[in-house]
Parts: sequence; structure tokens; C-alpha cells
Amino acid sequence: MTLKSRQWNNLLEALENGSCIVLLGPLISTGLEGVRPLEAQFAKELSKTLEEEEVSFDKAHEENLTYIMQRFMTIDGVTSSDPGYEAKKFYEKYDGQANGIQNLIATLPVNLIINTSPDDAIVQALKQQGKYRTVHDWYNYEGELATDIELPTAESPLVYNLFGYYKDTESLVLTEADQVRFIGKVVKDQPALPPKLLRQFQGKKSFLFLGFNWEHWNLRLLLQSLNLKRDSSIMAHSRNDDALQPKTRDFYESYFRFSFVTDDIEDFVKELHEKYAQHSGHEVAQKKLLLISAPEDEAYCDELYKNLKPLPFESWHRGLTLGGQEPEVEFQKHMANADIILLLVSTDFLASDAITDVDLPNALQRHQGKKAKVVPIITRPCKWDGVKELTQMPLILPKKNREVGKAISTWENQENAYQNIISEIQELL
Repeated sequence: MTLKSRQWNNLLEALENGSCIVLLGPLISTGLEGVRPLEAQFAKELSKTLEEEEVSFDKAHEENLTYIMQRFMTIDGVTSSDPGYEAKKFYEKYDGQANGIQNLIATLPVNLIINTSPDDAIVQALKQQGKYRTVHDWYNYEGELATDIELPTAESPLVYNLFGYYKDTESLVLTEADQVRFIGKVVKDQPALPPKLLRQFQGKKSFLFLGFNWEHWNLRLLLQSLNLKRDSSIMAHSRNDDALQPKTRDFYESYFRFSFVTDDIEDFVKELHEKYAQHSGHEVAQKKLLLISAPEDEAYCDELYKNLKPLPFESWHRGLTLGGQEPEVEFQKHMANADIILLLVSTDFLASDAITDVDLPNALQRHQGKKAKVVPIITRPCKWDGVKELTQMPLILPKKNREVGKAISTWENQENAYQNIISEIQELL
């Protein structure tokens, strides 16, 4: 079902007056690829270890992390610290990789985000939106008294990792046994959640739950421990393919007065983003990016475009010209509207008369007229520093340590080069 007008209005008003709390489930965190949840990917990766160790498990549940982790604990020689080590090793590969949904959520004026995935992607998304005073904290159910927090605001939001943070391996809730201990500790206040955090749940609030599997039993206990008020407005997303059982739906709707949304989650978050922009009177104009490359650098262009796609920008390059369209007409149209022009520089780029005689001068003219920003991106080693106009650009990418314009092809891990480029472009915008 979709939200009714009254529900949309309540949610938008709550965002505007700072009384909306967002709770993110593990299905939200997918990394840049935005396909499968990191939790499922981690479980699938760990199941390979079970096969190597000849530990039996039900392959129908190979993406169920708590189950796979519980089976992992039966391997000879595995200690209680090993699950945390495995989690840290896995999540480090996706450090700071916010997807399109997380970037859209970060644009909203939310004071408090409860994150139930052990990563920090939503923190990075908030900072990339200019919310540099974002505070990140987490609960450690194995620790002592939890430190209290500063009252969060829209300018200085709090992201609280309820089930721990992967860099603090002791805090992680990974196995079913961990879940039982976690619930027991929270209910008994040993240690207690920060008082100022719990105070955020008092009074009439609106809660938006995104990315949860509502069939998981532990969610019911968790909601009770947070002491959600019955007069609060609670909206929760549930995927159609989750096949939410009638008894589960009835429990949440009758006990907590949930309103379930079954629209595609990305469509729902985009609609929320657009409706809030209209409601607040601040239309969010999407920045336009133009990629210019030589045909020989098509692979680099495609990879950069793929990395840009999850972000709230409109990116375009010549390869996206549709059948029936005039390629040069479309190119000039995008050149005239671009906020940022990305030059994918290589020996072939510099040797192309079409680029150096037409495209490059046009891009530089828009840069000099302060109508667009030009950013050279070095794809392969070349004599780019012999082109005066390129060396005068304030930003040349990728950057590694103090080296500016370190060609993508020379990076040991090229994904790190693209991440560097994306981060710098987001900061520029």
C-alpha cells in the first residue's frame, strides 16, 4: 500500500519540526552496487568457509547471517572473537560506500537515525551532504555504562548503531546467541542506553522504519525496549516479496499501530525527498555532470558513470545517446546545462582533434565564464601536466596522499581510485 494524503502530511510536518526518527534496517546497506544487502553478502561469503571446513548447513539459508554465523561458531578452533574479526574484515571493504537510498535519506532534516547495520555508510552520506558535525555513536552490550550523548539537531544529527559498529568488534550482535544476550542487557539496562537517546523517543513522534525483515522475532522485543508510544505515528516499509504473514502484520498494526508501505523502497524514498522539497518550499535542483572521454577510454567512462549513478546527480556521456537522437545535438545540450564537466584525460584524449579543438575549448570557456566547473580525471599515464589549461584547474583527480592526478590505471585497487573521485566530486558540489 502507499501512504494516504493525511499520512504524507504528518510525515512531512514531523520532518519539518524535527520530530521524525528514522530507523534503518540491514536491508538498506548494500554498498555502491546497491543490489544485495551487505549482511546477505557477508553470510554468503562466510558460507564458503563452512563448505571448506566441511560444516553442514542449510543452503536455503546461506544468506541468513545469524544462522550462518551460528554454524561458523561450530568450526573447531573458532573462538568468541572470530565472528567480530570476520565482520571487520568484510565491512572494511565497503567503508563509507553510501548508496542512492542512503544519500537521499541524508538530504532530509532528521535529528536522529538508528542504524541496525554495523557499517557507517549513512554517516558518510550525511557528511557528504554538508552535515559535517554528524555524531556517530554505538551501543556495546558487552561494555560498561554507555556514555551519554549531546542532543542531536538537523545540522548536527546523531547516527546511533544499535547493534554495534564493525570497528568495535566487541559491540557487534552477530549470532542468535548474541541477539538473546543483547535483548537481555537492554531490558535490564546493563548497560543502559544513553538517557538522552531514550528521551528522543518520548512525546509524540513520527517513526520511519526502512529496510527491516518484519518476520524476525527479535524486532518485537527491541521495539518494546524502545518504549514506543501508542500515540506516535509509525510508518514501516515492507517489501512485497517478503510475504509478510497476516499474523505478523496484525501484531504490528494492532500492538504498535504500524502503517505498512509496500511501494518499491527506492521509489518511496525518492518520493519522500521530492515531497519534502515541495513542502518546505526548497526545490532541490539536481546537479548535472557531463563526462568527456576518448573512445579508447570507454571502459573508464562506463565505470565512473556506474559509480556516479547511485548518487543524486544527473550524469551523462556520449555513450548514452538514444537511437534517433543526433549525437552532437545531445552532447551540446548537456554541455550547455552541465554544472560539472569531467574530462577523462589520457594519451588518446590529448591526441583527439575532436576533443582538443572543440570539446576542450568549449568546456574551458564555460569554466572561465563560471557557468560550470571543469575537473580533469587522469585515466592513464600521459603528459597532461604539459597542457597549461589542465594544470590550472583547482581540482585534478584522482588524488593519493600528496600525489595529484595519479592515473586510475596505476592504482593497485582501482575501486579506491573511483571512491576518491566520487568523494571529491561530492565535496565540490
